[in-house]
Amino acid sequence: MATKRDIKKEGLRRGLRLRDAALIGIGGAIGSGILFAAAGGTAYAGPAVILSWIIAALMIAFITIPYAEIASMVPKGGISARIGYYVYGSYGGFLSGWALFLWSAIIPAIEGVAVAEYASYLVPGFYHGGLLTPLGILVAIIITILFAVLNFAGISKFGTFNSFLTYLKIATVILFIVLVPMLLFHGSNFTSTGFLPYGWAGVLIAIPATGILFSFGGYRQVADMAGEMKNPKKNVPIAIGTTLLVQSVLYVLMAIVIVGAVSWSGLGVNPGTWRSVASLSSPLADLMHIGATQAFGFVGGALGVLVILALLFAIFSPFGTFGVYLTGSARIIFGFAKEKALPGVFGRTNKAGVPVYALILASVLAVVFIIPLPSWYALVDFVVVAAVVNFALVSASLPTLRRIYPDLKRPFTVPYVKLWSLVAFVLSALLIYWATYPTTLYALGATLIGTIFYLYQAYKSKWKGIHLKHSIWIPLFVVGMIVLSYLGGTTTGGTNTIPFPYDMLVAVIYAIIFWGIAQLTAPRKQIYSSKQLMEEESTTAS
Repeated sequence: MATKRDIKKEGLRRGLRLRDAALIGIGGAIGSGILFAAAGGTAYAGPAVILSWIIAALMIAFITIPYAEIASMVPKGGISARIGYYVYGSYGGFLSGWALFLWSAIIPAIEGVAVAEYASYLVPGFYHGGLLTPLGILVAIIITILFAVLNFAGISKFGTFNSFLTYLKIATVILFIVLVPMLLFHGSNFTSTGFLPYGWAGVLIAIPATGILFSFGGYRQVADMAGEMKNPKKNVPIAIGTTLLVQSVLYVLMAIVIVGAVSWSGLGVNPGTWRSVASLSSPLADLMHIGATQAFGFVGGALGVLVILALLFAIFSPFGTFGVYLTGSARIIFGFAKEKALPGVFGRTNKAGVPVYALILASVLAVVFIIPLPSWYALVDFVVVAAVVNFALVSASLPTLRRIYPDLKRPFTVPYVKLWSLVAFVLSALLIYWATYPTTLYALGATLIGTIFYLYQAYKSKWKGIHLKHSIWIPLFVVGMIVLSYLGGTTTGGTNTIPFPYDMLVAVIYAIIFWGIAQLTAPRKQIYSSKQLMEEESTTAS
């Protein structure tokens, strides 16, 4: 444990190699979502959940690419939570960062719950009635402490540990993708009751509502750890691109495996009852166990080994992701503190370059959210909407960053920047809308509540640098999304005042209008100087 003397403004340490950074992104991606979301998505889309994963991969690629330019241009710790300050001023920057702060505070809890829920297959005392038991909570707290201690050793040591665990996860997923179809596969599942049993609306809603979008969050960890990467200007875009490619391929293939592994007679339901698949507590292991019993009358041989491996994978996969997100959460808190949105103590590091107090706060928040957690799916819906608010604001900011900071070196640049920015913003708005009402009300409402907490920062800065003229559109956009979600079609939980598919068209037009407003109200000169953006906050690891 670091002493008080050690904890000073030493700065983050650039100890992450390209390989380790990419594996942190992939390790953050291959967690609870690859099993929960792959199965849960079938409740909305049936076998067409495969299309949900493909569409999500394409959308997230479009939305993510701006982060590659920004993080390589300004490679600072927690940059995702900070970039809004450079374009929208302190109020807009705070709201953008606050949305991400909500995401970062809750995700470790989500993965902790996933570990306990999967482990309850072997130890029923961990999870009961949709909630962690006191024993399950204790296990999650112990996991939090273990990863906090590992983090105190420094980012390079954590990177080495995560790399080993991620290689193990990738190998296990590939094993499932290859062997399960060979031993247990029902091709008729893709066509017997229709490939699109719930229509295109189900395919689209499944993306934010069942954890599919949540599962693509690994790239964010790469961007937010740019302040700890060696040669970040070159390596950040490569690491983000590698993360996106690997996770997309593995997700789509695993979705195919899970759809094909369903045995309707084994489940005791009529063919096409996809909600029964979504309700399984350990989807892959359950499906293989049921399918083997139904087909062969027992679970043994290669399938028996795979069932055991699936159970173990369902535990160590979110276990590793828990560590990645706890580490990433600490960097977001660190970055937020650097922008004076949190007390300065959270922006301090020890001699190993670890943001100690930020890590402690991230660990405490993980435990706080673990205790009352209702379910994996419910919390995923909430955090996804909060995170996509950040997606939208970062996307809209890109043309302004190009215009007011032309002197900053950009090793990677987004092509056709205005068009790319517009499309990414519109896609973000659609992802928010598809999350369904009232989830949109709760998550967007929580984002707006950030305004109350912003008063602390405004007071500390003596009410300077607010720049309302550049950011007042943001709360208006968020309120409008709540109203649109309420008035939308019944497929997205609305009152059907604007029925499907016209509600989708209205959402697109609404987003285009607000993107235009964002560009018209954007600053014409720098809010922060280029020198301030390029101030080095990291030191080279020894």
